[in-house]
Amino acid sequence: MFQLDYKNLSLIQVVFILATALSVFDMGYSNNTEPFITTDKGLWFNHVLFHLDQLPDFVKNSAFWGEFQFWGYCFAIVAICQLLKAITIDKQ
Repeated sequence: MFQLDYKNLSLIQVVFILATALSVFDMGYSNNTEPFITTDKGLWFNHVLFHLDQLPDFVKNSAFWGEFQFWGYCFAIVAICQLLKAITIDKQ
């Protein structure tokens, strides 16, 4: 069984922090202007998650799914992991 100890919670945090960082970087890259060469799809990370035509309509038209909402979900998961780490650490 997967035990949520300090190490595992930290690894979960790393994954969601990196996903957020990549999404933020992608948004910045795709909105950049001269002298940089950019595309309207940036690095494709955000495009695949939020803007593909193949996404279901309930996802494309949802106020709960987009770049900013994704960052909020990632921050919430990181905060929950941090809280779990704080309340589960044994005091020595």
